[in-house]
Amino acid sequence: MAQDKYLAELREFYHKQLTENILPFWAAHVRDTECGGYHTCLNRDGSVYEYDKLCMWHAGRVMWTFSHLYNELEANTEWLEVARFGLPFVQSHGFAKDGTMYYALTRDGHPLEGPRDVFTELSTVLGFTELARATRDEPLYQQAKALFLRVWEQVGMPGGAMQPFIASTRPARLHGHSMITLNVAQELRRYRDESVYDTVITECVRRIVEYHLKTEKHAIFELVGWDGEMLPGTKGRWINPGHMIECGIFFICEGKRRDDAALVKNGVRLIGWGFDWGWDKEYGGLFNDVDCDGLPVGTLEALQYDSKLWWQHAEALYGLMLAYCETGESRFLDAYKQAHDYSFSRFADPEYGEWYGYLDRRGNPVNQAKGSDRKNPFHITRNFFGIYERL
Repeated sequence: MAQDKYLAELREFYHKQLTENILPFWAAHVRDTECGGYHTCLNRDGSVYEYDKLCMWHAGRVMWTFSHLYNELEANTEWLEVARFGLPFVQSHGFAKDGTMYYALTRDGHPLEGPRDVFTELSTVLGFTELARATRDEPLYQQAKALFLRVWEQVGMPGGAMQPFIASTRPARLHGHSMITLNVAQELRRYRDESVYDTVITECVRRIVEYHLKTEKHAIFELVGWDGEMLPGTKGRWINPGHMIECGIFFICEGKRRDDAALVKNGVRLIGWGFDWGWDKEYGGLFNDVDCDGLPVGTLEALQYDSKLWWQHAEALYGLMLAYCETGESRFLDAYKQAHDYSFSRFADPEYGEWYGYLDRRGNPVNQAKGSDRKNPFHITRNFFGIYERL
């Protein structure tokens, strides 16, 4: 009975976090009412600390966040208004002539930073698709689908999407390309269940399992050779605990849809491995990145390996709770409680709401930003809602 009471209280806790904390913060501050886009860089109190930079990655995820909660939690007209607000700006200014997307624009819509990787496009597909589902906008869905299929073709070619090496010398696969594409296909399928999405998801699962998942290491490697071979150097030893947990979530959700017990089991395993690799036993929290052999990282990226980021902890909260609900194993609930206590004592801001984005290893905020070119409401709301829904 005590356990049931605890879980029921958690369910209400996350509902309150969504409706009285996270969504109100962004609804109040994210819209640029003068120029039409979404403010990207928000300070602790929601004020804008860098006006003339609007990131398209950010815009797609804001649209998805408010559309999804409108569709799945509450038909709140303000949420739908926030979701629709940035669409004309993105459609008018976000795309280069070749169909790729700019990473960032000025407030008045001029290109500021060029295309970087397919994640901006995939975030836009998410936003367009979920907004189309909320508004029954078939042309918007078709635009999202065409953009998605273009990206799917890119990630299937060596060097077609971003990779750290020259593809002709060292063709490599990035785990994030398969993992995020898998999830975006799942979201497109919410709008319309077309066979192409199941085909893409099946292939993404195959690539992750056959190329990136190394059972003997209990890990997913973020970067491998084109045929799944281990690569030399720091990049070849790179583990991202949050991505491992996030992938586990997507595997469980897909496995349950397909009634595939093996895929569900694999997802649970990945969540456990991700927590085991990532949890800092000295200071608490999840490391941003890990070298699988504990060797030095010989680039400036060494500074971020020991950092604690908001999104990994949001994924861990849902992933660990999901694994507990699927298995009933107390180790997952115990790990969830560790992640919960750390997250809400370190990231959460009781005065102004929302979460800080970046902590150092000891759990101190690196700065007070609530919004940045990567930090937006997407991971927090998706995972808070996932816990609420599951409970």
